Amino acid sequence: MCLRPVRDALVLDGDPNRLPWLFTANFAVFIAIAPLWGMAVRRSPRRVVPISFHIFAVVSLVFFALIRQNVAPHVINVVFYIWAAVHNQFVVSVFWSLLADVLGPGAARRLYGPISAGGTVGAVGGPLLTKLLVSHVGVAGVLVIAALFLELAVLGTFQIKRIAKTMPLAEEHEAQPIAQGALNGLRDVVRSPYLMAIAGLVFCTATAATFVYLAQADIVKVALPDRTARTDYFATVDLVQQSATFVVQLLLAAPLLRWLGPGIVMAVLPVVQCAGILGLEASPTLTVLVAVQVTSRTVAFGLLRPARELLFTVVSRDEKYRAKNVLDTLVYRLGDFASSWVYIGLVSVAAGGLALTLTTIPLTLIWLALAIGLGVAFRRRLSLTKEPVP
Repeated sequence: MCLRPVRDALVLDGDPNRLPWLFTANFAVFIAIAPLWGMAVRRSPRRVVPISFHIFAVVSLVFFALIRQNVAPHVINVVFYIWAAVHNQFVVSVFWSLLADVLGPGAARRLYGPISAGGTVGAVGGPLLTKLLVSHVGVAGVLVIAALFLELAVLGTFQIKRIAKTMPLAEEHEAQPIAQGALNGLRDVVRSPYLMAIAGLVFCTATAATFVYLAQADIVKVALPDRTARTDYFATVDLVQQSATFVVQLLLAAPLLRWLGPGIVMAVLPVVQCAGILGLEASPTLTVLVAVQVTSRTVAFGLLRPARELLFTVVSRDEKYRAKNVLDTLVYRLGDFASSWVYIGLVSVAAGGLALTLTTIPLTLIWLALAIGLGVAFRRRLSLTKEPVP
């Protein structure tokens, strides 16, 4: 989480209207990465997770040196933005793949809320350190902190794998092979109605988040022209949002998942995000933006994230690593890519605000239907496992 304030501040050194091109580049990078990840996880999927964290830590230090020396700043800012997007999606995705691999549905329902809360403690520390240190170490120095956090995460993965050996069915899970074929994850998504529904949910989530993100770029660019001030602003928003997310994850996520199931829990975000987009259309100010970002991200990470990750506890081991990574990265960035160009097209026409509103409402209805449908499908799959339906 140290990287997001830096990424969002650096990209606004240029024209916010170039963001759709950056989303297009992000999508192209994920197309290239998907088969490489598919090949990497075939032999030892659990070992690949810490290795990927090491790689991202090293790249963070490389960017620290380049930004510190002011090497081709406009080019580096663009490359860093693309890499940060890959980093944010990929690191989180592979971590949850590991958890889905070692935990069954019952343990996941009990533990995903507290586990998410533990991650949020780190996510609170990231923007807090960024806010406190950016004026002293500079934007580049924050990248060293990000590298240190990644190395701490590696230690965490070793602890997870050690504890996993004591879990029921641990040997059975680890003995299940990962099928060969670099594109198996994409193939599995296309062939499975359950995974295709998750893909639709991810696409809707990315689309709504991108609408808010692009509105944010226009508002912040005008209100905060200084790079350090923007970094401080983004860090402050992240700090408030992550603190609220921690409370939701710790106190609400686990009981709501047990009582209501993932479908109802996932249905909260579409309503909140729709209201936020309409609110920004009516009053595009920094104050409204903060309220929308804090509320929507709190629900997204506090409720949607653990609920959506629970869906992967009832799929095959192959799908937990390959298909899940395709959904979390390639499909999400497809949503970014497509919705960014749709947003630009909508706001450029005379009735841009009305057009965006008319697009948001049907998007929300589809999103809600997918969330409820996936909740039903999850319970059906759960009834076929060795664990009873709660």
